[in-house]
Amino acid sequence: MKNRQSQTSIDYQLPEPGELNRRVLLRQRTDIPADDYGNTPEYQNSQHAWAKVRQVSATVLHESAQTDSAITHYFTVRYRAGLTSDYEVVYSGRVYAIRRCRDLNMARRYLLLECEELGAETPGDTLYG
Repeated sequence: MKNRQSQTSIDYQLPEPGELNRRVLLRQRTDIPADDYGNTPEYQNSQHAWAKVRQVSATVLHESAQTDSAITHYFTVRYRAGLTSDYEVVYSGRVYAIRRCRDLNMARRYLLLECEELGAETPGDTLYG
């Protein structure tokens, strides 16, 4: 019997020219203790980027919600070193928490950001779960 090498990763299709057509803000969030036993967000390392924005399918949303990490949107951006789940994406007045970052095809060209929508951006927003 012939041995076959099993495929352990998937090859993702890189964005076509013109698909990164939405302007987003990437910002690092740090929570500072507040006087009322809460937290106050502080933002640093803000940078604008062009992105491809896509909602996840109903199946992905349902399956990720069962793991307490509901992924609602995918953002594809050009590769940036140091972009982690400490960052948020602000797009069209909505805030999205980055849950996972994936280097597409390990090529260091694009990052796929798996995000959870948190809601509308408001000044002085409070800590979310």
